[in-house]
Amino acid sequence: MKKKFFILIFSFLTIFFFGFNVDKAEAATHSWQSIPGAGSTCEVRAWTDYLSYTSSANTVDFYLESRGNCGTLEYSGAPYVILGGNYIVGTLETGSFSFRTPVKQSTLSTINVRPISGALIVSLSKNGTVIGTYQSDRIEFP
Repeated sequence: MKKKFFILIFSFLTIFFFGFNVDKAEAATHSWQSIPGAGSTCEVRAWTDYLSYTSSANTVDFYLESRGNCGTLEYSGAPYVILGGNYIVGTLETGSFSFRTPVKQSTLSTINVRPISGALIVSLSKNGTVIGTYQSDRIEFP
């Protein structure tokens, strides 16, 4: 009897923790990319709050992090989409970091053409000199 009770409770908890989270949107950690201009071992990646944004989304939340010997990196980045050339769809966020930025909120402008895909594109600098560009994995604006 105790064994059946244990199995019943275990099954309930499994369904509760895994079954109800199926539709929950997941944040996205994007690929590491080498930034040779910052140093031979420097890599940067981004995190965004979603891979696919709804039509009611107002912001793209993101942060950047580095690993390796990067030193302090200055950044300027925003979400871009591709439509006959790149154009910015969010406010430009700037700052500097040596390990990880705080979470930044890029406010989205109206996107009249949907569905469309894009990426978080970040210009990286050291001492005012551009040393590379980071481009996240694809993000969707359905």
